[in-house]
Amino acid sequence: MVSILSLVLGLACLCHVSLALSGEQVVQDLQRRLSPGSKVVLASDAAFAKDFTPRFSITTPPVFVVAAKPRLVTDVQQIVRYASRNHVPFLATGGGHGYSSTLGRLRHGILLDLGHFDAVEVDAAANTMTVGGAARSVNVSSAVQAAGKEIPVGQCICIGYAGATMGGGIGPYSGLYGTQSDSLLSAEMVTGTGDIVTVSEAEHPDLFYAVKGAGFNYGIATSLTYAVYPATNGGRAVNADMIFPGHLNGSVWRLAASFVGRQPKELSITLAVGYDPKLGGLFLIGNFIYAGPRAQGLDLIQPFLDLKPLNVSISTVEWKDVPAKAVYGHTLAGCTPGAHYVPFAANLYRVDVPSLVSLANYMDEAMSADPALRSTIIAWAQYAPHGFQRHADASSAFPHRDAVVFAQIDGFAEQAAQVPALARFGRDLRRRLQRASGRDALAVYAHFAHGDEAPEAWYSASRLARLRALKAVYDPENLFSYYNPVLGRSGCRAGA
Repeated sequence: MVSILSLVLGLACLCHVSLALSGEQVVQDLQRRLSPGSKVVLASDAAFAKDFTPRFSITTPPVFVVAAKPRLVTDVQQIVRYASRNHVPFLATGGGHGYSSTLGRLRHGILLDLGHFDAVEVDAAANTMTVGGAARSVNVSSAVQAAGKEIPVGQCICIGYAGATMGGGIGPYSGLYGTQSDSLLSAEMVTGTGDIVTVSEAEHPDLFYAVKGAGFNYGIATSLTYAVYPATNGGRAVNADMIFPGHLNGSVWRLAASFVGRQPKELSITLAVGYDPKLGGLFLIGNFIYAGPRAQGLDLIQPFLDLKPLNVSISTVEWKDVPAKAVYGHTLAGCTPGAHYVPFAANLYRVDVPSLVSLANYMDEAMSADPALRSTIIAWAQYAPHGFQRHADASSAFPHRDAVVFAQIDGFAEQAAQVPALARFGRDLRRRLQRASGRDALAVYAHFAHGDEAPEAWYSASRLARLRALKAVYDPENLFSYYNPVLGRSGCRAGA
């Protein structure tokens, strides 16, 4: 239900290039160049579906002719150089959860599957963790918890951890520590120039800045090292779920607004607004995660309990299990591949209760009249500012430290024919959220984006000049431009 998705580690293209070489020729060429243990197949082969990472969303998928699974970082380098030299578009994938519609611009390319780069190593004494470019969040959480540590992790457990990091990476513990990228210490990357580089505050600090919020524009991360932190509350958290009838939406919004500016860093608030005739139409699910003693957590959320929700479920869980348990476990729906997913989003910089009540009433009326819209959910992530403000705004390309709420509009279609109606509804809801956001211009967390927004919405107008200048240094051919690109559509090579 609430999916934070994630994603793609490096995205490369030459903008609608037709494959000049045959797929068979590309397979033969790469097989000669890559080390033993690497795998290269045609996308039409049975091995493609069996041995390569499937995409979560198939609404606007990239189209591949060849799939390659490199064993070594030098193999990744060989693929990038080969694809660049032969004008073959490619996409590097970790978890396969990137769902921006910009991915659909890739046609007749190479899937570069980082599946062999999935190691997770925690050095408890040094308070560090090193992961491969395809390590999943669920494996990160398990390894970090076993070491008595914690780190920000999103609410969808099956996404690629590195991919989420390269767009920032937000989750329930962001109130404590900020984004995943705020904990990044260094990364090994293959850039658009075909070079293998290590980025950190000491090495290539300009690229290190860009990696933390816009990294998929510059290369493929194969190994990343992070700081990890001693476990809060013994590594356990209070998880409280509750369901409210739609007519209480105004009361829920007012309570959410009351936490703005005073939300404890240990508390995350997630709301999901949807429609179910069995619940009388519009409903809201509230999820509250508190990284502290149960009594303190219950005291904080008592005003929500006083609204007499239809259902309440409160438990104490291990930190690593928070994403799987939150929102009655519905976040696991985000781990099903092959879905027709229709995402939109808008950051909110205030909680405008009258506008939100109007939005909820509009949703209720629209979904009551049209059952095809009832799979739409608005997901609301409200984190304390403490973690984001621990880090200077100029420390990274992540531009949304002052957002009060990260709002997603998630539409799920059982059939492709339902996508256009959900897209129209999603755009309408996004427009209404934007009007209530407290900002004149749309701002969207890049990993929640639909893909039709301007780069200014993903990266902010104030950061774009710097990010675009870095493209000339680290990706002068603009290979990496299929996932919410900093250059927008205008960055395509002439004649491509």
